[in-house]
Amino acid sequence: MKLLEQIAVATNLREGAEGIRDILASVAQNQKLSLKNLANTVYMPLPVVAAVRRELERRNILVRDKGICLTQEGLKLVSDLGIQSSLVSEDHLISIFKDIKYKMPEVNVTLDQAFASPETSFRRVTYANQYDAISGRNVILIGDDDLTSIAIGLNSKKKGKPKRLVVLDIDPRVIDLITSTSAEFSLDIECYLHDLKCPLPPNLKYNFSTVFTDPPYTLSGLELFLARASEALEEGSGKQGYLSFGNKDPDTDHEVFKIISQYGFVPKEIIENFNTYDGGTIIGNISRMIRIVSGTQRAILPSYFNRPIYTGDNNISQRSYVCSLCGEKYIVGKNCSHIHIEALKQAGCSECGNTIFNLVAKIQEGKNDR
Repeated sequence: MKLLEQIAVATNLREGAEGIRDILASVAQNQKLSLKNLANTVYMPLPVVAAVRRELERRNILVRDKGICLTQEGLKLVSDLGIQSSLVSEDHLISIFKDIKYKMPEVNVTLDQAFASPETSFRRVTYANQYDAISGRNVILIGDDDLTSIAIGLNSKKKGKPKRLVVLDIDPRVIDLITSTSAEFSLDIECYLHDLKCPLPPNLKYNFSTVFTDPPYTLSGLELFLARASEALEEGSGKQGYLSFGNKDPDTDHEVFKIISQYGFVPKEIIENFNTYDGGTIIGNISRMIRIVSGTQRAILPSYFNRPIYTGDNNISQRSYVCSLCGEKYIVGKNCSHIHIEALKQAGCSECGNTIFNLVAKIQEGKNDR
């Protein structure tokens, strides 16, 4: 919005229009803040926030009344910007969301899928709302087998609707479920079946202010997903990212944060054990939330990405199973009838129909880049 850009220029604010919006959002969500508390909330020096406050007062957007408050004109401005004036409790929505989650297909472990718990999906929404990352924003999800887009949409039915909500995913089953749910609940989610190894569709490039992503477990997967996140975000600093990624050893973490920096992002906050999963034993059923913010410098993005990104691509193995009832033997893995054990369970034993199998041995194992 040009007004925010004008105020940023008038106050010489390095954070730009996004910094002005952060200040307005903090005042909207915490009326009668002291100047010191406002500065602490937006992580800016107190003299800088004081200068912005004076400019906003001059424009009749803020007023001092036992703390910093919005004027009527200020209330209209934050409403026009789509900023939430208060955070919405999601407890009553989780039961609806759980019913939707029951429709999820079996995980496809070849895509490193491990579905997050319903509470995790809503926790992401609540966390992002604290930083004014959803309401009135163009939001994109780079992969969404956790259905976080649906949690955003359901939460937005009460308050804080995004301007645009877009999902990219390579799994047609996930896209079909999100599409049908969006239609059923009028959530206005745009869905694209897309392989991220290919460039983003032109209408999605440099169009978003917020991105959510939960990449594959590998470093190459992280690199690809962050490259596409950078490609999706609008130019300029202060665009927000919510990255869910597993805990790593110190040497691997060094590479993780190099990749984050390489694609123009700065980590602002790390919350350990933020995400919990049904499955995902490779990452111990948990991962951390890394809140990242874009800077003005962006990496040159790969047009096509040819490296393997999934754990199974880097850790090629086949496993031998036997049916727990009749003893029929099966080989599971690449170039086999069943790519993973979940597919075998879904098909059942060809001899007796049983769905319980016992692991006998790993036949082949390669290197893993995690």
